[in-house]
Amino acid sequence: MAELQRVAAPYAQIAQRIRDEIHAGTLRPGDRVPSVRELAAEYGVSRATADKALSALRSEGMVIAVTGIGTQVAEQVPTVQTGGIRFRRMISTGRATRVGERSEILSSELVPAPEDVAHALGVEPEAQVIRRQRRFLDDDGVAAISTSWLNGELADAVPALLRTDRIEGGTIGAICKATGRQPAPGLDTAKARLASDDEAEALGLTQPIAVLVVEARLSDEDGQPLEFGVDVIGPDRPWSVGYDLSLT
Repeated sequence: MAELQRVAAPYAQIAQRIRDEIHAGTLRPGDRVPSVRELAAEYGVSRATADKALSALRSEGMVIAVTGIGTQVAEQVPTVQTGGIRFRRMISTGRATRVGERSEILSSELVPAPEDVAHALGVEPEAQVIRRQRRFLDDDGVAAISTSWLNGELADAVPALLRTDRIEGGTIGAICKATGRQPAPGLDTAKARLASDDEAEALGLTQPIAVLVVEARLSDEDGQPLEFGVDVIGPDRPWSVGYDLSLT
């Protein structure tokens, strides 16, 4: 039987490693990023491949070219990070927060699944699901309020999901370790709506006020729902998504 190697292109792997270091705070704004020659030597790839990795990061605004110095980590737009970026950071660093940000887990419990959550997780309405609520804070206050929904059956495999202390390796890391399931496809959807009174109070906003809601759906390698996350963000907080237009 033919085997498929599910491996990203070399340039994408290099770009992701640098991206992970930036998200983790190992590389900070102004820090020098390895040159094309250095990356080619370190990873055993052609200079064209190394240059493509840096070009992808430049297209996202993650790094900039500075005359006489080389490539540096760019000053990052103070954007709220949610969904896929946060999942990636948890997998690579074991933490959901970036430098200058902290989180507080407000509650974690088993509750009956609302209809939209049941649909996202592929369970019956009112089935028991895990609801983990937290807020993300930085120097400017509350950046986002976040709710993670997981299948209630995971509580037996990962009891820590029902605690409010930090989980070693993050929720996804702990689930992978306990069950062997690996995260794969993800989809983020953003929409604007009026805030509820509870949301406005949690974000320190005055009603009536609009908020941005970002829903993140993460599945495992078999396409089965793994986590459904909902972030609520105030109107003064920018949210951005980087992308790479390379075709290969």
